[in-house]
Amino acid sequence: MAKFKNTGIVGLGLIGGSIALGMKKRRISEKITGFSRRPETLEKAKSQGLIDEYYTDFDEGLDGLDFLVLATPVDIIKEYFERIKKHGSKVLVTDVASVKEKICREAFDLLGPGNSFVPSHPMAGSEKSGMDQAMENLFENRYVIMTPGSDTGEKNLESVKGFWESLGAKTILMSPSEHDRMVGLTSHMPHLAVYCLISLLEKEAGPETLYKCLGTGFRDTTRIGKSSPSIWSEIFMANRDNLCFWIGEMEKSLEEMKSLLVKGSRKELESRLKSLRTIREKADEKN
Repeated sequence: MAKFKNTGIVGLGLIGGSIALGMKKRRISEKITGFSRRPETLEKAKSQGLIDEYYTDFDEGLDGLDFLVLATPVDIIKEYFERIKKHGSKVLVTDVASVKEKICREAFDLLGPGNSFVPSHPMAGSEKSGMDQAMENLFENRYVIMTPGSDTGEKNLESVKGFWESLGAKTILMSPSEHDRMVGLTSHMPHLAVYCLISLLEKEAGPETLYKCLGTGFRDTTRIGKSSPSIWSEIFMANRDNLCFWIGEMEKSLEEMKSLLVKGSRKELESRLKSLRTIREKADEKN
């Protein structure tokens, strides 16, 4: 039996499209309604079987929904909360944004007490983007971090939790600030560090020769550097305080490595690398 009668998805890129495919496969919603400002996107989504109907006018399609997923860029989510507020809709809402303090503050301030917003962030994705990259099992065995507010109702929380688990995900709860600090390290910093590493290619003379020296280690490590600059510049700015903190910690780590190299003790360097490898192996075990 379907959990929802009519689920709306705003934003039909990799994440939104994968949610639609996953819900279709598992029959989580009787109907899926797509929203976009571009008719061609909606027509393509319907032709590919991701959605059943669509609207370019968000307000027009809002009334028929009992569940709404906002899979839009961070900077425009607030606009949809404003429209939900103006419309007077009580639809159950979640999002997929990778920054939570900004989103939660804006949403809870706008919607007020007793609102139906349950913030979420699925730890899933790819350096590829767009509807054509959507995967029906993208969330299988992935964690989804939920950051409810003090006023979030238990029934709403359980409904959204059940939604993600129906897609095969595992859910955990934490505060928006804790989320942004941790994800700043585990998701945002890797992207920032990779962009910094790629920037070194600019500084080396004879790039044509240099490109011939790119091994699989560099290519694999910097794969996420092919992600959307628009999306990641937006995320970096939204979580810049935490990123600045982690950049400071990274500088300390680089100085430690530089010191070991200058000192010239292979034994000490190997010992440090072994301890770091153990931490990385433990990360696999814990996940």
